Amino acid sequence: MAYSKISEDLSNVILVVVNLDPHHRQAGWVEVSGEALGIGPHQTYQMHDLLSDARYFWSGTRNYVELDPAEAPVHVLRLRQQVRSEQDFDYFA
Repeated sequence: MAYSKISEDLSNVILVVVNLDPHHRQAGWVEVSGEALGIGPHQTYQMHDLLSDARYFWSGTRNYVELDPAEAPVHVLRLRQQVRSEQDFDYFA
């Protein structure tokens, strides 16, 4: 199951993905509304898991999620659209 909470100005986007099966690993595709979030079809952005502090780079509107109830039965993800890369700096060593 997945659901989201979005501020009007898109400054705070939270996506929660939950595995409701207490015994088995579950996997699937999560589709986000690119139009509503201002995400292009091939844009890369970061999803920061607020529970584990893990960071995932997603691309486009459809992304794979796998949850194991023994390890992490839920992701509470915060969208970060401004992902820095080596092109964002004057130099790269």
